Amino acid sequence: MPGLIDLYEKHKSKRNKFEIIAIHSNHAKTFAELDPRMKKFIAGPWKGNALPFPLLLDSTGKTFRNYGVASALPVMVLIDPEGNVVRGGNDETLLKKLEGN
Repeated sequence: MPGLIDLYEKHKSKRNKFEIIAIHSNHAKTFAELDPRMKKFIAGPWKGNALPFPLLLDSTGKTFRNYGVASALPVMVLIDPEGNVVRGGNDETLLKKLEGN
């Protein structure tokens, strides 16, 4: 996730072309339940910063199933402007699109 945070911050000027949304698995049903878990990430790999992009809870697992997200996390799903999943899409694919390639 630190790489995605860096990518998000580095391309602030192009946010009209993309959005990153973190989706938390069904291990937490509410944000109150999730907050203690997030503290270790904020203190550790995120170097004291909260996520700069939205965080959604998937308490039913439906979002993961609908996007075909594997059980191994973290995972990136790239969705085009029409709402279609870009198969094999990753941060490199996003960077190429942002750079116009």
